[in-house]
Amino acid sequence: MDSQSTLDDDGDPIVSSYNIYVKPHFKDGKKVYILQFPNRDSKQAYSVANSSLPLELRIKEKSGLLELDVPVDAFRNYDREKGIKWGEAVRKNDQLKGGDDGSLGLAGGFGIGGGQSTRPRSARQGTEDEGITQEALMRDFAASVAQGRVLRKQTLGGQTMPKDSTTPQYMIGAFRDRKLSPWIREMLEARLTFGRCLVELHLTPADQVVQLRPQFHHIDAQTDLERRQSREPTAARGADPRAIHMTVKPTVEGEEETTDTMAIRIRAVQEESWQKFKCVDEDSIDAWELFNDSLFVEGKDALPNLVSSVTNSEYLDTISAPRAPAKLVKLEKLRKKA
Repeated sequence: MDSQSTLDDDGDPIVSSYNIYVKPHFKDGKKVYILQFPNRDSKQAYSVANSSLPLELRIKEKSGLLELDVPVDAFRNYDREKGIKWGEAVRKNDQLKGGDDGSLGLAGGFGIGGGQSTRPRSARQGTEDEGITQEALMRDFAASVAQGRVLRKQTLGGQTMPKDSTTPQYMIGAFRDRKLSPWIREMLEARLTFGRCLVELHLTPADQVVQLRPQFHHIDAQTDLERRQSREPTAARGADPRAIHMTVKPTVEGEEETTDTMAIRIRAVQEESWQKFKCVDEDSIDAWELFNDSLFVEGKDALPNLVSSVTNSEYLDTISAPRAPAKLVKLEKLRKKA
C-alpha cells in the first residue's frame, strides 16, 4: 500500500505503512551471517570508503568459529618496533606450522597437542632468515612492509550463538518500491529516509549471529615461537607434545555426574579446516546485485498470508508476568486491611 499519514484517536500519527514479506531460509547452500562489532563505532564500517576493506573471512562451520582479517596502516599511529617483532613472529609461525595448522588461539586449539608441521625440519630452518636483525628491518621500514615482515592486519574472531528455544530469530530487512527500476530503486534505498517512496519490507532470516572482537594472535605467535626455541635442544629426541586433559563435571542437582574430556573438543577444532571467503565492498556492483537477487520475495501475489497462532491476550500473557486470579487479588487486599 502507498505511504500515508493519518491521525489516531490518541494523537499518535502513523507516518508510513508497508506490506511485509518474509523469505524462507536459503536452500542453495547460501547462509546469512550477521556480524556484530561491539568494539567498533557504527560509523566506522569496514569498507573501501574507510580504507579498511577486510582482507579475508574464515569460517569453521561445525565448530561455530569465525575470523575476519582487517588491514592495519603501518605508516600512521604505528609502533614500528613492535610491528616488526610481532610481524616476524606471525610469519615464522606460519612457516613452521603451515596452512590451516597455523591457526592460533581458540581456532588453533590453544596450541594444545596436534598442529605439527608437515615440512621437513631442514626445510623449515632455511626459511627463517636468522641473519636479518630487527635493527636492519627498522632501517628500511618500507621495504620490510613490502616483504611481509611487519604486522599489517588485525584478526577479529568470535563464535556463533548457540540456538535453543529461547534464541531470538534475527532478520535482515530490505525496502523496495515496485514502481522504480531495479538499479534506481537500490540507490534510493541506500540514501533516502524510509517512508518517502518505499512501500515493501522484505525480511530474510539470518542463520547465525557472531560478535567479533580483537584476537591477539600476534602475541600467541610470539609466545609459541619462544616456547619452541626454549625446547630446541630436546627436540631431537622426538618427544611429541601431549594433549592436556581437562575435565568438566556438572554439579546440577538431580543430574547424573558426567565427565567430558576437553581434548576431544580441542581436537575437533584442530581437525576442521577453514572455509575461506573473499570480502566484497558494500558499495560494489557485486554487492548490489546480490542485494537485489537474494533479499526480495518474488511471486508475491501467490504467497499465503501469515496467520498468528496466538491471540492478543495470549501474546501479552507470554511476554508478561502471570496474571493473578481476581479472587486472589481480593484476598490479598483483605489481608492488608486486617
